[in-house]
Amino acid sequence: MLSQEIARYLESLDCQKKFSPHTIRAYTRILKDFMAFLQKDISPEELNTDDIREWLWSLKENKKAVATQSQAVACLKSFGKHLVRSTALKHNPALAIKTPKKPQRLVSFLSQKEVGKEKFDESDLRARTLFELLYGAGLRISECANLIWANFNFAEELVRVWGKGSKERIVPLTKDSIEWLNKYKESQCGKAIPCFPKNFVFSKDGEKPYATRKLYSDIHNLLRASGWEGKASPHVLRHTFATHLLENGANIMTVQKLLGHSNPNTTQVYTHVSAEKLRESLKQAHPRG
Repeated sequence: MLSQEIARYLESLDCQKKFSPHTIRAYTRILKDFMAFLQKDISPEELNTDDIREWLWSLKENKKAVATQSQAVACLKSFGKHLVRSTALKHNPALAIKTPKKPQRLVSFLSQKEVGKEKFDESDLRARTLFELLYGAGLRISECANLIWANFNFAEELVRVWGKGSKERIVPLTKDSIEWLNKYKESQCGKAIPCFPKNFVFSKDGEKPYATRKLYSDIHNLLRASGWEGKASPHVLRHTFATHLLENGANIMTVQKLLGHSNPNTTQVYTHVSAEKLRESLKQAHPRG
């Protein structure tokens, strides 16, 4: 039955494909909602493209975000591929479904003046260290949460991280990042918290990392205390990292590699940000602007 195939599929995500826990939770919810829409457990052979289209149309009618609709399509295409591989189906019924296009929007970011060192509280070592990794290295907050001390090569000024889909990348560290990491490490090690290579960097005891939401809160509070009135999230600092690199002449492919984007279109949004700034500068400086 379809419910059994769903259970096998979700297990394969965790064991074989190394999807992130966040994606697995999302796909679990999506498939549960899809089964509720079908109102009964059917055999895999009964699954068809029309059923999928009707469910996706219901998401649109209920004003679900385009990103939510896109993730649902990706999930069902992946599940359909699983059914074909397991010989439960000959053809993937979701392949004919087109992914909704996300409306292009400019990302939120801080200006170079707004990330000045004098703007941020230096008393909270954990928050300031996180800030330097998010803004200085462009890491995701989830990547920061999973860092262990062995990931850092301080002599070479590099950090090794595993991003979405467990994709590995090596990112250079700024002088400020290294300075704050050393301050933070000095404040932690030798007390109640061990700092052995395999210990988590952001942790109460070195053995278990802080929850992502706790680190999110650290950055939210730090940004608000600095006077930033926009969206106060860790991802805003990652956006800021990418935007400032492009504003100062970095190549789009370099930024893509540093961010760990597998799809260059994901990075392309930052070129729109830089283009918008150039447009504003032209209007201000050109006699016919």
